[in-house]
Amino acid sequence: MKVSARDADARVRTPDPAIKAYLIYGPDRGLAHERAGTLVKSILSDPDDPFALTLLTEEDLKSDPAALADAMVAMSLTGGQRLVRVRLSGETGGGPVADIISEIESGSLAPQTVLVVESGDLTPRGKLRKTFEPAKKALSIACYADDARSLGNLAEDLLKAEGLSIASDARMLWLPRLEGDRALARGEIDKLILYKGLRGQRAEGDDIVTLEDVEAIAADQGEAQMDAVIEPALLGRLAEADKAYVRSVSAGGSPVAVLRALQRRLDQIGVVQSSGGDDAALARSGAPRFGPQADAFKRQVGLWRGRRLDHARQLAFQAERDVKRSGSPAEALVSELLIRLARGAAQASR
Repeated sequence: MKVSARDADARVRTPDPAIKAYLIYGPDRGLAHERAGTLVKSILSDPDDPFALTLLTEEDLKSDPAALADAMVAMSLTGGQRLVRVRLSGETGGGPVADIISEIESGSLAPQTVLVVESGDLTPRGKLRKTFEPAKKALSIACYADDARSLGNLAEDLLKAEGLSIASDARMLWLPRLEGDRALARGEIDKLILYKGLRGQRAEGDDIVTLEDVEAIAADQGEAQMDAVIEPALLGRLAEADKAYVRSVSAGGSPVAVLRALQRRLDQIGVVQSSGGDDAALARSGAPRFGPQADAFKRQVGLWRGRRLDHARQLAFQAERDVKRSGSPAEALVSELLIRLARGAAQASR
């Protein structure tokens, strides 16, 4: 079944027990990732429980097509609800997913778990959408870039929760900078809230976000700092990437912010490649379109293709899991990831 844009958020916050599979996809990978994460938290009492959650990537499905079917019928060791989460870049690797949905619909498979598939943009004629959209036990949720109205509502809701409001001139300047990616938008809203101070931490009367506040935490400034780390890593300039990363962390930068910026850049590369690389695809991806940054991005698109891009995404996804679950410091884990990607890019450019 297809879910309307108006009902999408409600569907992931309050899932229907009769629904056994979800396809959450679209050009706004940040929004797709956010909705998939919300759905996981709505279904599982402990989303970090490795016995309740199985994570599979596109590479996993390619190397072992039976992995998904095995995970779908595995019994819970603790007796609670289980969930399988699959991350795809597009149609590639979606064959096993489509087969599972067909079996669920026909009644030949009685899954012991819920399936959540997160993907990039998909065409209406692709196998995944053609399988999910007519299904009665599966939902298809599209994620397109927020417009000014929905971004305004999101920003005001999050600010209001912290006792903040935003001046009209600041709002007019700030919201256009957030368009294109929900993850980037949320990150910038969180940054603004931290800049103003959380509820109870602000000086009296400092509850209005002003034009000066917005200028102080401008999104494009943050992106430029991230590019200083990500660009050389994805172009194979290992020493430069390592130096920029050390400088960023030493100045108080967050390793997790670098990781998320890297994931966004890999997603942007995937969107451009899957859409033909024209100007419209560049605009949808949110990638730089002019100047030296645009030239560097085009070189990144040329280096990171097919299985190499899939592998890079898998490494970044694994690094995210390790940051959340292991005792190793995030700084070291992200540094190792950047080194591996820089070495891979250097080999590919020879």
